[in-house]
Amino acid sequence: MFLVLILGDLMASNVFSEIIIFVSVLIIAASVSGILATSTHKLSIGINNKGDILSSKLSQDFEIINDPADIPRNQSTGIISVYIKNTGKTPITFNKGVLTVLIDGDIKSINSTTVVDDSSSNELLNPSKVGKIDVNYNTTGYHRIKVVSENGVARTLKVDIQ
Repeated sequence: MFLVLILGDLMASNVFSEIIIFVSVLIIAASVSGILATSTHKLSIGINNKGDILSSKLSQDFEIINDPADIPRNQSTGIISVYIKNTGKTPITFNKGVLTVLIDGDIKSINSTTVVDDSSSNELLNPSKVGKIDVNYNTTGYHRIKVVSENGVARTLKVDIQ
């Protein structure tokens, strides 16, 4: 009888230890699945934000429409005029505070911005409208002009400034 009690206690302790191990495995599995769910949620939010940024870049597009062989330049003031056309679907903020002009890799100061043939707004370049950027630059020859908008859309044109 004593042997039966000892074996019974051993069996009961085995069951308890198996229950403890089982509960431990469940807790670990639940915490791992929680971490994976959180990581997946953060990843999906990041992908969504990246998609919104890309959509914004695609809907706000422009082109430099100057004749590369003839960039307008005022010799006395040292100002060249760069014309851009909004080829996107949404308006582009158009002022010297949000645009950047680089000539041969160097940032040049913008003297003024003007929306051509649109008296409704001088701060927004609406789709299919043309804007004029006056840049302080008085060096002739072949150069590379790059215009960058506030959301990172950039266009480059190789030109001959005379």
